Amino acid sequence: MKPGHKPFLQRLSADAPLLFILIAMVVLMALLLPGRFLASYNLVNLANQLPVLALLSIGMMVSMLSGGINLAIVAAANFTGIVTALTMDWLTGGAAATAGLPVILLSMAVGLAACMVIALLTGFLIAWLEIPPILATLGVMMLLDGLSIVMTRGYTLSGFPPFVVEIGNGSLFWAIPNAFVILVLVILALHFVLNRSPFGFKLYMLGANPRAAEYSNIDTRMVLMKQYALSFLLAALTGFIMMGQFNSVKANYAESYVLVTVLACFLGGINPFGGDGRLSGIVLAAVILQTISSGVNLLGVDPFFVTAMWGAIILIVIVVSHLTGRHSIQAMIRALGLGRDKAAARPETKE
Repeated sequence: MKPGHKPFLQRLSADAPLLFILIAMVVLMALLLPGRFLASYNLVNLANQLPVLALLSIGMMVSMLSGGINLAIVAAANFTGIVTALTMDWLTGGAAATAGLPVILLSMAVGLAACMVIALLTGFLIAWLEIPPILATLGVMMLLDGLSIVMTRGYTLSGFPPFVVEIGNGSLFWAIPNAFVILVLVILALHFVLNRSPFGFKLYMLGANPRAAEYSNIDTRMVLMKQYALSFLLAALTGFIMMGQFNSVKANYAESYVLVTVLACFLGGINPFGGDGRLSGIVLAAVILQTISSGVNLLGVDPFFVTAMWGAIILIVIVVSHLTGRHSIQAMIRALGLGRDKAAARPETKE
């Protein structure tokens, strides 16, 4: 059996607590907001907002399966959108809103290529130079934030053609948001990649036991390169969806989602050591967090309080996980790349 790939009943049992929490949250919000939370318009709105958080969380999960992290995932999404918007504006002579399909696709290809260059840089820093993932991705995040601000001069770039807007705000059959359809397709593809492909097997093995992976003749450096390429690919896709939803791009859109994606990973059962994590758990965790966010917004709570609430939930999850022994604090430190150098430098003792 592949590392991380569990029988259906075992996976269902592992997801049972998350399903219970989700049902409890839906019932609570329905009681607090009778006739509003379960209204069709709110459910459609929730389905339209979910893909951004879910895709970013899945991208974070991919980076954590080897025991790493990707703090640059939101910055990469914004950077992709900004490069795409500027390319479109340049190709149309300042009339991006009138861009035709060939120009749109070319601009998106340029934005994706720029994001993949960043992915290669990040993978090189982590896989070849062996820089701890938290430091490498923190540096890349600051680099992208700076570049995005310089390219936009701190302003918001807005006004895109209908095709771009439809990616984030359009609907299939006037009911199912296009962004939600994209999310479902990504989940199906990632399920195959992580559980059925050789790359998924190597990624889980690398996270479970790096030394055993090397002895198994697995090119661990190439696995790490592909891992971060996949994580940044999901960030780029999120950037395109955000372009459509906001009909604009900016350097600091959704910047608070960085820690929320980490929260989704811990809540979804990702092992901070790497080597274990279920895509279904991440999806359920993202749905739970989006349900809470949507309900709080409908209650009219100050939006800034939502950010404070995410922080409180992170602390609760960490404390509960530590007390129950699911993830120790030491494991989380190692997952963030802070304990690897010491472990590697520690001499082996002979008996």
